[in-house]
Amino acid sequence: MDRRISTALSDLVLALSALWGFRMLSENQTADFQFGKWWFMLMIIAASLGVARFGALLPNYETGIVKYHMIFSWLCRAIGVPCLAAEVCKYYKFTTAGQGFLLSAVATFITSSLRSQHKEKVTELINGLSVIMILVLGITAGNAWLIATSVLFVLSGMVGVEGEIQSLKVPRVDVFHYILVAINYCIVWGFEK
Repeated sequence: MDRRISTALSDLVLALSALWGFRMLSENQTADFQFGKWWFMLMIIAASLGVARFGALLPNYETGIVKYHMIFSWLCRAIGVPCLAAEVCKYYKFTTAGQGFLLSAVATFITSSLRSQHKEKVTELINGLSVIMILVLGITAGNAWLIATSVLFVLSGMVGVEGEIQSLKVPRVDVFHYILVAINYCIVWGFEK
């Protein structure tokens, strides 16, 4: 098993930020945040599996850990991001649009279960629309934290997870994880505005 300590550490920080985000939304008395919590729950699972995978904590279970880490990382994008957009829509009283994002999450999941060749394209499309909606609602509401969330989502897509950032000599996946940490904080602070 290939041990990558920096990536295990970035996954640990990500898991802790997601746990914090879930707790903050759960304790918030102004709203239920039932959809937003899905983002954090899926991220807690994916990042925890990443700690086990890249920290080589359970070498006897490497194949299963790698498989489920990849599945839950995809679920963060396929279900978590649209649920987050649905929560932002609900927060700003755009209930119908929010329901549309929930349906899009279901559609993405169904597309993947059919083993469609369009799985990644559908996921990217739904993610793009979700981020645009968060940005638009952030701008119209004057919520700088949600605007920052959208910008950070775009930045995370540009950074990606493959290879290394040559100028920094840092794995792209580590930078990606730290951008997601920043996204988690911006989301919570955006809902507290």
